[in-house]
Amino acid sequence: MTRQIVQTDDAPQNPAYSQAIKAGGLIFVSGQGPFDAASGAIVGTTIQEQTRQCLTNVQAILEAGGSAQMLGYLRRRGWLG
Repeated sequence: MTRQIVQTDDAPQNPAYSQAIKAGGLIFVSGQGPFDAASGAIVGTTIQEQTRQCLTNVQAILEAGGSAQMLGYLRRRGWLG
């Protein structure tokens, strides 16, 4: 199975891991925080604002991988710390 790294400047970058991997018609997105892609600053002060930014980052990565919508998630794992 061919794997392709998905990367976009529209979501925060981490030198330790890829934003996503596309394989077998699926896109596997790494964990995203509430960070602004340009400045790296945390966006928002409430859980609602920060959650919205996390989802904005995921959407940008999915679009870079060729997915137009955030529908059809297979699995989501989250950690609160």
